[in-house]
Amino acid sequence: MEQYAGVIVDVRAEAVNRIFQYRIPGSLRDKLEIGHRVLVPFGRRKLEGYVVQLSSELEVEQDKLKELLDLLDPDPIILPSLVELARWMGETYVGLFSEALQYMLPPAFRYGKERVGAKTAQTVTLLVQNPKLRKNAAAQKRVVEILQKKQTLLAADLIAQADTSRSTLRALEEQGIIALGTAVIERKVEWDQVPDQKVTLTAEQKSAVETIQRELEGEGRPVLLHGVTGSGKTEVYLNVIADVIKQGKQAIVLVPEIALTPQTVSRFAARFGDRISVLHSGLSLGERFDQWWKTYRGEVDVVIGARSAVFAPTRCLGLIVLDEEHETTYKQEEGSIRYHARDVAIKRCELEGAQAVLGSATPALESYHKALQGDYLLAELTHRVEERPLPQVQVVDMRAEFERGNRSIFSTELKRALEKLTVTGNQAIILLNRRGFSRFVLCRECGEVIGCPNCQVSLTYHREDDRLHCHYCLHREVLPKSCPKCASRFLRQFGVGTEQVQEALTREFPELKSLRLDADTTRRKGAHASILRRFAQGQAQILVGTQMVAKGFDFPNVTLVGVLSADLSLNFPDIRSPERTFQLLTQVAGRSGRGEKKGEVIIQSYDPSHFAVRAAQNHDYLEFYRREIGFRRQLGYPPFRQLTRILCSGPQQAAEEAARQIHACLLSQGFPGQDVFGPAPAPIGRIQGRYRWQILLKSDGPPSARLRQLPPTDDQVLVTIDIDPIYML
Repeated sequence: MEQYAGVIVDVRAEAVNRIFQYRIPGSLRDKLEIGHRVLVPFGRRKLEGYVVQLSSELEVEQDKLKELLDLLDPDPIILPSLVELARWMGETYVGLFSEALQYMLPPAFRYGKERVGAKTAQTVTLLVQNPKLRKNAAAQKRVVEILQKKQTLLAADLIAQADTSRSTLRALEEQGIIALGTAVIERKVEWDQVPDQKVTLTAEQKSAVETIQRELEGEGRPVLLHGVTGSGKTEVYLNVIADVIKQGKQAIVLVPEIALTPQTVSRFAARFGDRISVLHSGLSLGERFDQWWKTYRGEVDVVIGARSAVFAPTRCLGLIVLDEEHETTYKQEEGSIRYHARDVAIKRCELEGAQAVLGSATPALESYHKALQGDYLLAELTHRVEERPLPQVQVVDMRAEFERGNRSIFSTELKRALEKLTVTGNQAIILLNRRGFSRFVLCRECGEVIGCPNCQVSLTYHREDDRLHCHYCLHREVLPKSCPKCASRFLRQFGVGTEQVQEALTREFPELKSLRLDADTTRRKGAHASILRRFAQGQAQILVGTQMVAKGFDFPNVTLVGVLSADLSLNFPDIRSPERTFQLLTQVAGRSGRGEKKGEVIIQSYDPSHFAVRAAQNHDYLEFYRREIGFRRQLGYPPFRQLTRILCSGPQQAAEEAARQIHACLLSQGFPGQDVFGPAPAPIGRIQGRYRWQILLKSDGPPSARLRQLPPTDDQVLVTIDIDPIYML
């Protein structure tokens, strides 16, 4: 019977975002499978594509049917379940099927380009065990003696051990004593070796493990593990994963930040040995390539990584853990498919019969609401391990500090606590969610704020390179001597960034060494791990950083956490600002007192009575949830209704006109006027020279199908559809 292949061509264009049918030639009929990469005729070109469908039914006219040209890999490069996941992603997020498939490919494969391959090296194999060599051939003798102990070695290692050169190897090869070959070399990812901390589970931990295990064997609903900071959620994950491995299955563990990966990898490697792989953007492309293929070949039991590791090619998936599931970094913010790793993980588990576990001390409101509704199963850890107390949290009113004449970055209480460190030798974490030295530069004569020429944002001053930086388009310029508007020389820097905080600490507490963890200090490969390792080893007493320092770290000697401005995230024009503030404060507070010593937290705020700040002070997630869910219900925001953001960016007039056309189309499709907000300029009206107009849409269910019917816009305008947006800026 004739067989036909449904192929998605490797083209990033909405016009070809559909399956094209091809005849399968006889030479490929018994070889072709779903997920194979193929070469196909497409118009006048030959393009790569992916087989997503096999059928015996012809769906096009016979005279228009073309034949597959070639099979590009011996095995399917995309697992069938991941093909289905890509199909779901394209439909759900109103994106291209071809772009969704890109996430399933090896890291070096993107739209037909293979940017890196396997690393190879020359090998040497001994053919003659006891060769007769000339008496004066000392170097050749050393080479043979080494090979007699180990029959095959890498040429580079052998040359180094024998203290010789390649000419010696060539001479031995000519005599037929050795053979030179080629071997594939894995670019290994290094991590700290730590002993396995086997612990006796608490009653709550045992109950959580049993709950997850029952669900694994039962309905398979996602499990929300809600545990206070320091309650031992990781130990629960480790125990459940061990059970999954015993069943011959694999697990994927997602962490929200690359900075967390080294600590997580070390702990998992201590328990499961070297049968783990690591996937995140902090690795080199070659390292990611090797780790992906190691997973594909089934050589690992556990995959650990950031957001994109949710697509790891595990053939026998049993479990996906999403640690710190509330984190916004799980949301993809680029491309046509703005997916959320939490939703993708749950869908993948559904497709493959696996279990999803979502863990957090401060779950996303949507997740906790689903747990209360019964869509998720709720497991709770209400106490820290070994009954350690949660840290005492003090909120300092910075308005009162100002009235008392304190003009310092640090409140009186925080200064006192920092001074104690000089005596106790304990450590502290200081959080300020702003990098740079000062947030903006203002002319005191005319009030001009120096802004980015490409974006509608102020430039941030960085003292390290004495430049003004844009954190959106990466524009940099020299700090001017005078105001570019009125030529006044009275320019002043306002606002505080992490760079200035570190400088102030050095000035006021010279005996306390500090390290800084932010986007500026972690650009270099391995910088995250290096900074955290030095802090863990006690090479510094204070770790200063942005929100990176709030996420999941476990430093037993940290007894103090200081938050310099709790209000920063409260002032964003975003429905999730209170939630983000509560989560950040609670999470960073949870870094204190995780060892045997009691912890202390000092939060500096200009709005200390805000319910998000108060709930964080009391470690009271339920109080925050009750207050915030009431607002969401009243305003019809998630989780009660779905939000979609449609963003038009381009030349000013064209972007505005496109937004107005889309708005009119939405109304004509039957969306009620009260559910369509805009069109209006985005809060940040210009980025990288492109003007930005947006529409917010509320709906009672996924509007994906109708959004594919939006009118075509000016070619200069980029239209981005973001289902369930995390940020509204």
